[in-house]
Amino acid sequence: MKGMKKNVALLLAVVLVGFAALGGYFFYAVTAYGTRWFSTPYNTRLQRAKSQVYAGSIYDRSAHLLVRTGEDGSREYPVSETAKAAMAQLIGDVNGAVPTGAESMFANYLLGFQSSLAERFSQLFSGQRVGDSIQLTVDIELQKYAYQLFPEGKRGGAVLYNYKTGEIYCLYSTPGIDLDDPTAGLDEEDDGLLLNRITQGRYAPGSVFKIVTLACALEYLPDVMNRSFHCEGSLQVTEEVALTDTDGEGHGDLTFGEAFAKSCNIAFGQLALELGQERLAKTARAMGFDGNFLFSDLIVYESLFPDSIADEGELAWTGVGQGKLMVNPMHMALIVGSVANDGQMVEPQLLLGVVDSQLRVTNKLSTKVYTRTMSASVAKTIQELMIQVVESGTGSAAAVEGYTIGGKTGTAQVNSSGGAYQPHSWYVGFCADEEAPFAVCVVVENGGSGSGSAARLAGDLMERAIERLAGDA
Repeated sequence: MKGMKKNVALLLAVVLVGFAALGGYFFYAVTAYGTRWFSTPYNTRLQRAKSQVYAGSIYDRSAHLLVRTGEDGSREYPVSETAKAAMAQLIGDVNGAVPTGAESMFANYLLGFQSSLAERFSQLFSGQRVGDSIQLTVDIELQKYAYQLFPEGKRGGAVLYNYKTGEIYCLYSTPGIDLDDPTAGLDEEDDGLLLNRITQGRYAPGSVFKIVTLACALEYLPDVMNRSFHCEGSLQVTEEVALTDTDGEGHGDLTFGEAFAKSCNIAFGQLALELGQERLAKTARAMGFDGNFLFSDLIVYESLFPDSIADEGELAWTGVGQGKLMVNPMHMALIVGSVANDGQMVEPQLLLGVVDSQLRVTNKLSTKVYTRTMSASVAKTIQELMIQVVESGTGSAAAVEGYTIGGKTGTAQVNSSGGAYQPHSWYVGFCADEEAPFAVCVVVENGGSGSGSAARLAGDLMERAIERLAGDA
């Protein structure tokens, strides 16, 4: 009998622990994914509210009106055609065809689900439910400038944010959509027109990934800063695989800093071979690779580090940013922002504040540290080397006169094209000046060399951001 009582007590304890674990997971899931679940177009409660509630307006950081609800209940865009095109993916549509746009991500505010009980009660007598308005962190003039800078006919995007506070000042993706009818003319060949290429795109990173390889080398190879390399333009890694440099001519003798500034594939391929897959993967995952980004204001697809690397040839190419790597541009911006912020990655944010129908500002932005990607000492060294890239290396086109700019270019080969398409052009960088703590990422699909179109665009965008926003951070 005693044994039976003991077994029953044990079974009861197991059941209680199970319920506690289930309850804990439910609480975590609602906290982590609640906004995403709520904003889905399959939420019938949300869909009903769209026909019953006078949705709030959307403003940029300078209180410029971007979106409002017209007298007939439809959404209106009292901006220029340039501004409308520039903010298309950022704003999205009320029906959720672009599920990552502000209309969907902040629908709980815009449709009044977060309004106070007192506010809802007062609206009972007006005969019309009114949602709250929101103010975004973006600057519409900077958004328009990115649109004007982007090479005609090219796809890709640009993001610029404050690596100290997390405020996103520019989040531009192209091609855009027609905000009045986002699915018009789309078919199975739309090639991801409803996706935001900055937050949802994945690309081979090319040499911007060398930031990760560099961080790994600084952590695990104590003497690496004193290393020297010799580059002849190619290196036979295995019988089948040769590592080649972009120009194929070779850099000759290089210091470690020169190897990074000139983006030498041979040097960084050799470093990857010495470090090995396990260390490289560990460093990449510390920076967020293979992670699920649970940001409150935007959905960012994870970057992918290969689960397995077949041989040394593939490992060498992985170390220079090719192989099976897939990188999200917003994540790459966060990585370079963490470098500039002494190893701390802050959560990116789009919501500056919420304005209720009584013109009270609530839910003001609050900076959140998301994770530490590297030690402060490693970050400091990478900062210095990235500044050399802009001052005397491949990133010179991104320089801004009078400011200390660090960066890294990337030229990502599109292997599946068989040479039919130009490589993707990448640039990531930061401004080191205290009054302008800005980080930027630009990717131009099939844009050619990273030292060309992406670096020039990023430099111009950074310069305009400094002109408009320096000192306000």
